[in-house]
Amino acid sequence: MDEPDFIEPEAAIEEVVEEFKGSENTLIVREENNIMGEIHENSLLKAMIPEDKLDEESIVGILGISFDESYIPDDAGDLMNKHEVTVKPDTDIGEIAFLMEREDLRSLPVKEDGEIIGVVHENKVIENFAEGGE
Repeated sequence: MDEPDFIEPEAAIEEVVEEFKGSENTLIVREENNIMGEIHENSLLKAMIPEDKLDEESIVGILGISFDESYIPDDAGDLMNKHEVTVKPDTDIGEIAFLMEREDLRSLPVKEDGEIIGVVHENKVIENFAEGGE
């Protein structure tokens, strides 16, 4: 489990980029203590694509997903993947892997007594599995 990196949904794209300089590769988007979603490094690709290149073919080819051609992200809320899934500190690795796969997530916030105390990233889950952890 790593320390969580938080950002508000209204944060400008430039602030998101700045926050990634010191993060593990995921930012947790929250308002007050409510988790709204997460932003991954690859989410920033959306903000980097020149507007004249925003056609479905180039977007699908670059990102492997499709979104509205008129999409231009303005803030962290536009970049985030929405979800409300969290785990407890004692959740086993198999359950974490299951939730990540089912929800198509790259990290999960760890919540205890109503507070986010950490975040589990997919690379840590894989490392733990490779080391024989459960």
